Amino acid sequence: MAPLKLKMNNSTLTPEHLLSQWPSNLDGHLHYCIGLSGGIDSVVLLHLFKQLSLIKPLKLSAIHVNHGISANANDWQEFCSELCANWQIPLTLAQVSVIKLGGEGLENSARKLRYAEYAKTAAEVIILAHHQDDQIETMLSQLLRGSDIHNLAAMHSQIKRREQIFWRPLLNYTKTQLSAYAKLNALKNISDESNYDNHYLRNFLRNKIIPELIEHDSHVVAKLMHSLHSLQKSVKLNDDLAQADFISCCTEDKQGLQRNLFGQLNELRQFNLLTWYITQQNLALPNQKRLQEFIRQINTARLDRHPALILSSQFNLIANAKFIQIQKVIAV
Repeated sequence: MAPLKLKMNNSTLTPEHLLSQWPSNLDGHLHYCIGLSGGIDSVVLLHLFKQLSLIKPLKLSAIHVNHGISANANDWQEFCSELCANWQIPLTLAQVSVIKLGGEGLENSARKLRYAEYAKTAAEVIILAHHQDDQIETMLSQLLRGSDIHNLAAMHSQIKRREQIFWRPLLNYTKTQLSAYAKLNALKNISDESNYDNHYLRNFLRNKIIPELIEHDSHVVAKLMHSLHSLQKSVKLNDDLAQADFISCCTEDKQGLQRNLFGQLNELRQFNLLTWYITQQNLALPNQKRLQEFIRQINTARLDRHPALILSSQFNLIANAKFIQIQKVIAV
C-alpha cells in the first residue's frame, strides 16, 4: 500500500493569509464577536481581526465570560477590559456561576454557560480561537471516552446554533504558529493555572501523551489530522444520507418524522437519522445506548405505546402512534 500523502499547513499566520481563507458565506455587513478569555489563543485571534479590520471593513466586538472558578478570574476580566479599551474594541462582560449540571464535569458546565452568554449577543458570527492542537486533543479525548463518529470528528470550522454562526478560523494553524505570532507582535496574555492540572483529560493529553507521541513519531500530528479529515468526510456522508431519509420520512410541516415511514428504514439508518434530527435542533446527543433503546421501543412496541427519550431539561423526543417529534417539556 502506498504511504499516506500527509499535508501540513506551513503558511505563516498573518491577517492577509487569514483573509485569503475567508468563507464566502460570511461576506457582507455582519457583526463579528470574538470569544476572549485573555489566553494567548484568543488574544492572537483578537489581534488578527483588529488588523483585518484595517483591510476589510468589519463590525467587530468581543465578549469575556467570567466563570468565577479561578481566584484570578477578576484579574483576567480586568486584563480583557484594558486590552479591548487599548485596541478600541467594544467588549461585553458577562459573569456566570458555574455548578456541575446533571453529573457533568465543571468544564462542560462552564462551556454551556459560556455559549448561553454568546447567544445573548447581537452578533451574527461568534469567532472562537480553537486551533489544530485543540482538534487533536478533542479527537483523542473523545476516542478515550468511547464517543460516536460525530464527536470523534472533533470541531468543524463553522456550525450554526439557532440564529448565530460559530466560526473557528484557526483550525488549520498550530499552537506553535499562534505562539510565534504572539511573540512577533509582542502580545501579552493571561495564563490559566488550570491548564497545568493533569487530572483533566485534555490537559493530560496535551501535557503528557501528545508530546510523547510526537517524540516517538515526528509525523504523528499529520497522521492524526489525516484520520480526522477522513472522519469528517464520513460524517458528511452520514449527514447527507440522513437528510435524504428525513425528506422521505418527515411530516408535512417538516417538524418531525412519520412513524410508519421511519419504521421502514433499517436500524442503522434510523440511528443515523435521529442523530441528525437531534443535532439539527442544536441539542446535545444522548448516549448511544439510550438512543438505541428508544429505537428498539419504537420498532417493537404497540402503536398505543409512546416511547420517550429525555434530551435535556427542556426537550424530549416522543414517539406517538403517528409521529416522532422533539417536544418541549411543559412545566407543571
